[in-house]
Amino acid sequence: MSTPPVRKASTGGDTAFATLTALWNSRVEYRRADQEAISMTARRVLTSSDIPYFLNLLAATTSDWETMGPKFAAMAAALAQPGEENVDPPEGVLSQAARYQKLLERAKIIHIDGAPMVQFEPVPALCAEIAEEALADKDWPLLDLHEFIGKAIDGVPDQWQP
Repeated sequence: MSTPPVRKASTGGDTAFATLTALWNSRVEYRRADQEAISMTARRVLTSSDIPYFLNLLAATTSDWETMGPKFAAMAAALAQPGEENVDPPEGVLSQAARYQKLLERAKIIHIDGAPMVQFEPVPALCAEIAEEALADKDWPLLDLHEFIGKAIDGVPDQWQP
């Protein structure tokens, strides 16, 4: 969608700006704030870049304040906390990059019904299972999915050859 041209008035840009503002603001259709959107946002780590989304979500809420109000209060409190943006430590970023490179080495292009697809060779997960077995005496003996897959990829030898 494009904006039609508007002449700049001889009295200044205020008239043109008012005309364009009316056009631009009429196009906004906020998504209705539903329980799922609010719950999903409340579980995230919120940063200052989330403030416009939070305010739009708050403005689009029209009912069920008894249920959604405490979630909004928690999100507002999280947004009001001073702090640094979450930045992953360099060691974690480098570790993830190495895992990604190992996966790329195992990728190949295949065609299914004429459409190109990326297929990854299977990654053995025995080392991840062994790591999980070592946690059997813990309260929560299972690794989360990201950790399990990460340990499996870490067990793949470097410079894999098909």
